[in-house]
Amino acid sequence: MKNQEAGQPSVAIRKNAEFFAGNDWYKANQSRLQIYQLIAEAAAQEVKAAKSVLDIGNGGIFAFPIAHIPHVEAIDLFVDESFSARYPEVHWRKMNVLDLDDRGRFDTMVMINRLHHVTGRNVAQCYENLSRVFEVSFRALQPEGKLVVIESTVPDWFLAIYKLIFPILLKLWPLSHPATFQYDYLDIHRAADAVGFQDGATTWIPKIGSIMTLGLELSSWLTPIRVGKFVYKKPAMLTRSAKS
Repeated sequence: MKNQEAGQPSVAIRKNAEFFAGNDWYKANQSRLQIYQLIAEAAAQEVKAAKSVLDIGNGGIFAFPIAHIPHVEAIDLFVDESFSARYPEVHWRKMNVLDLDDRGRFDTMVMINRLHHVTGRNVAQCYENLSRVFEVSFRALQPEGKLVVIESTVPDWFLAIYKLIFPILLKLWPLSHPATFQYDYLDIHRAADAVGFQDGATTWIPKIGSIMTLGLELSSWLTPIRVGKFVYKKPAMLTRSAKS
């Protein structure tokens, strides 16, 4: 694939913001479905001892408890006044994760089903964006901090087909839900390893009940999607390559 800079088209940013902002039906479905309850439990386990947390792509709703955390920040493509009213103790920032430029500020960062929404103009740029997300996350973490990624993934055979049709789908996308690009879990591991993260625990969320796919509620067994929790740690001492 041809190398190019990371970036997200303005139309993708707009469609993501328009679909998820104020989409109470979608948010209510996620809180109702059992698989998302398991995701919330998996996230809660990772923030029990956190002191400084950044939640990426929050959507105005925390999937995990935050009352015990001294410092909490959240970023998203859209932020409205209701977010601050609901969580007045949280520092909210309206921004794309690709533009994050924090350095050594958080002991824990959380991304729940966000990677597949940071799409590019083509397959190559999707992978550049994936790399960029891990680069900025690594910089933003304190030494020995951890990045918690809970993400829906697809098997490599499905991804091989999807890569071929992705450029066509971008042009002919028929749904109100924005186009997404799902990764194989090994893609995520490789992106984390490339920037210096230490591989932590991998946990698979059980496929149970229904799952939200492209804005539709489907039986989880009708999709190739498998949701995993991937925990990556920033080393206490950085190597030369990680520092650069």
